[in-house]
Amino acid sequence: MPRLKTRPPKMSRDRRQAIVWIDGQRLYHGRWNSPEAEENYNRLIAEWVSNGKQLPQPSTAAAEPATVTEVLLAYWRYAKDRYSSAEAGTIKQALHRVRALYGSEPVTSFGPKRLRTVRDAMIQAGWSRGHINKQISIYRRLQTVEPLKRGEVANEGRAFRPVPRSAIRRVRRHVTRPVRVLIDLQLLTGARADELVRLRPKDLDVSGSVWTVTYDCSDSSRSHKTLHHGKVRTIYFGPRAQRLLKMYMTPGRPLDRPILSPRDADLDGKQRRGHKGRRANQQPTPKKTKRRIGEAYTTASYRRCIHRACEKANVEKWGPHRLRHNAATSLRRQFGIDVASTVLGHSSLVVTMTYAEANDRRAREAMCRVG
Repeated sequence: MPRLKTRPPKMSRDRRQAIVWIDGQRLYHGRWNSPEAEENYNRLIAEWVSNGKQLPQPSTAAAEPATVTEVLLAYWRYAKDRYSSAEAGTIKQALHRVRALYGSEPVTSFGPKRLRTVRDAMIQAGWSRGHINKQISIYRRLQTVEPLKRGEVANEGRAFRPVPRSAIRRVRRHVTRPVRVLIDLQLLTGARADELVRLRPKDLDVSGSVWTVTYDCSDSSRSHKTLHHGKVRTIYFGPRAQRLLKMYMTPGRPLDRPILSPRDADLDGKQRRGHKGRRANQQPTPKKTKRRIGEAYTTASYRRCIHRACEKANVEKWGPHRLRHNAATSLRRQFGIDVASTVLGHSSLVVTMTYAEANDRRAREAMCRVG
């Protein structure tokens, strides 16, 4: 389906009613400025575009007590606890797109044609082909809509590549010290951002020359991306990574709190600016918002720190996940693909069982040298 070259008809107001003029027809969508009118308008335009800029035929499906919104809500309550945060976020995007178009419709009326309309709306939003297919695959009972093939109307998206070293150096000058440590740790260990931002001292096994963190089913607070697939994830910290962690693993620091915290960045900034505290008789400054500095970074806040630094450094924006590609490229070049797969946790469970013991030893040797 080609992209729209002109804007679709706008919703206008007729006294208290929301209307749209299409093909000479005056279509009412409910009370002006109401959620129902907005949903009806979004659904009409999506179906109009998907139908070749022609008004779709009225649906004759029988009404059912359950609406699409009710079914989506029930599925979301199940999925948010079943899947990792990354996969749950992808599912939430797909559910939000369906709800915006067909939330008040009876669930029995949602079939392959309407799923195709949802897919076309994703194309209009500029999503890549791979991301659209991943979203569509969530609806396993509606697989009659074929996945988009390479070369069709959706864009292919950009392949992730390692971040240029020059861009990393320039960005490091514009971030706080904890964020610099996070960047360096990702380059040294190949860990995911969410694995490092919530890392606590009590999670570390410091008994050997190489420190490790193992994520398994024993502690729900130490889950990882592929835990629900039965995988065990181990992160290795060599001497260089250990020196970075020791900067914040000071005596008296709680063992159950994240090692790297935005509060440390705020404290470093005050010390650098020579902040001397408030006078005894000084009134507190009223807060403009209810926002407070969090105890731990999130993947989103960590990414925003890097994006803002990219703007200040005048370099192309890049995210934390691309640093794993830097680590993978370096490890593969020096030690081979099997060690890189073990360090980064990329292998499947079956493949891991085949060479896990030998690769664990080689991974420790590798991190002693590079980590």
